Amino acid sequence: MFRILFILIFPASLYGNSVILPEQINVGTQGAKGDAIKILASVTAGSSLIALNSSMRISPAEKGKIVMLYGAGPVTVGSNHQDLVGTVVAVIDGTHLKLSVPSGTTGTNLSGILGTDNSRIFQRCVDRAHGSNTVIKIPAGQYLMIPKDLLNPMYQMKRNSETHAAVVINKGGITFQGVNPTTTILTACGAWQLKGQYVSRGMLFSCHGPISRPELPLVFENLTFDGGVTEGRISYRGFPARTTDGSGWDMTHGAVIDRGTEPLHSFKAFRNCIFQHWRGEILKGVSGAMHGFIEVKNTDFHDGNASAFNFDVAHHIDRCTFDHLDMAMEFYEGRMDRPSVFENSSVSDVRADLVIVGALTNHASPLYTIRNNNLQGDQFGIFLNPAKNVLIESNRFEGQGFCIGNGAGAQGTDHCHDIIIRGNLATNTDVFFLVQCGYENRMENILITGNCVAGKGWLGGGWGYSTNVFFSNNVATNGANGFQGERLTGQWFYDDPSNRYSPSPAYCYTSSISTITYANGGRQQTFPYLSNSIFMVDDSKPDKIPVGAVIKIGCNEKNPKKVPIYLSSTQTNRDPEVLLNPGSTITCNWKEGRWHPVNDAVNSGGNR
Repeated sequence: MFRILFILIFPASLYGNSVILPEQINVGTQGAKGDAIKILASVTAGSSLIALNSSMRISPAEKGKIVMLYGAGPVTVGSNHQDLVGTVVAVIDGTHLKLSVPSGTTGTNLSGILGTDNSRIFQRCVDRAHGSNTVIKIPAGQYLMIPKDLLNPMYQMKRNSETHAAVVINKGGITFQGVNPTTTILTACGAWQLKGQYVSRGMLFSCHGPISRPELPLVFENLTFDGGVTEGRISYRGFPARTTDGSGWDMTHGAVIDRGTEPLHSFKAFRNCIFQHWRGEILKGVSGAMHGFIEVKNTDFHDGNASAFNFDVAHHIDRCTFDHLDMAMEFYEGRMDRPSVFENSSVSDVRADLVIVGALTNHASPLYTIRNNNLQGDQFGIFLNPAKNVLIESNRFEGQGFCIGNGAGAQGTDHCHDIIIRGNLATNTDVFFLVQCGYENRMENILITGNCVAGKGWLGGGWGYSTNVFFSNNVATNGANGFQGERLTGQWFYDDPSNRYSPSPAYCYTSSISTITYANGGRQQTFPYLSNSIFMVDDSKPDKIPVGAVIKIGCNEKNPKKVPIYLSSTQTNRDPEVLLNPGSTITCNWKEGRWHPVNDAVNSGGNR
């Protein structure tokens, strides 16, 4: 008996779950060539001929390609020269080329890049993309991409921040997909030229609003974005870039920029990418956008002279590496419309780690969370001025001047407040929490709990204005100390008795009277070197002492006799309230505007 099997195939759309396959565009089949190579060349001033290193052999196919040659352009001041950017107009033989522009100097073994300019091909692929999901595939290779204005010797910039991108994106629904970031490399114009009176390098991508179909994503994955300079981070980081030698923070040089007006992309992602060798901010927004979200995952940022990330909108940065940069991130919080997270990442060999500014009094900022990161900045870890509604937890700080704090350069209209700092570890830092600003940029309503400071430094200190800053369950050990708050202009930090650190010393060296101040924390130890030493607990600034403050005063055990303790610095015309035995302690509570001893008969061994 034979059985007949019928197979019925129905369109998926009949079931209401139709699948739209992505359109795929391969830049290689569209004419792009990943043929950029590094070169060494010799030039003669005034001549458009260049001689490549004898180890290289070229063919007539190099005609029409672009040459970037560093330091071979027109002279600026003294021995400084611009870089040279020119088109190969003729191939003389296997090692000699003729360019569209003459050299401005005579030199040998100048470094540079030779390759096809792929900017028009990439732009054509973007313009062709349609629908909701276009994947622009980029085969392995190194793709040179030069903005067209930078090839025009007559072009004049109108301002120092004027940027030009190789590719402009004004639609959503596009994914740029490489093979992997080690083999698929997009190289920008890193050669600097004076376009009028300003320095110009090149951007790779500009997302220019208003974006059509902004609800559709823009994704970059498996790519390296190379700035096309031999050295990104240099010693000089001022901006704009200097017109004498092109050095500094170059605002015209970056990988991806948001410009124009809203709407911009509602979702943008960078996944498994590498960004390297940039003089300006690598990822940045200058649109002032307040809507959208950016995801950065499994991505490395290396060798940059400015910040790696400075977009305007909310974001999630996860499992990324930042090294050899000026700073990892700076963010204007006042434009955030949903929670943001910076987590599981590593920052090292940078001047500064993270900056969050821009809190606004008329903008209710969502939560910003910074957690599980290794941060190793030279100057500071997390700079807040002003920021609000921030959670900083489970991070490791190492080597910073200060781990968390404020300072000069405030942006925004609010002040720092409603911040939780918990469970962090700081090693060999100068101070964990630092207050440096006046009342307008004060620190207020800060909880600092469960942190550990080791190696050197202090739990807290500063000279600015603070109020309601609460420390609890923190530990300072192995050379680290408690508090340096005598210069604080607002309220002193609340030092909960749960904090553990070596008591702050109060000495009597040259004067018989020494003042103990709660500004240096709730753990104090007297060192009465003079036979007539007395100590006074400062109550002359009651507005600076937090409500409920507790101070514990110990006497150095090597002292030969009891030490007089006055519990007031304003009422010393009576007998001391406490006579403190060597090796013993007295605990006092602050209430009703004065210090009150707790069970002094047990703790002090003295009398009132």
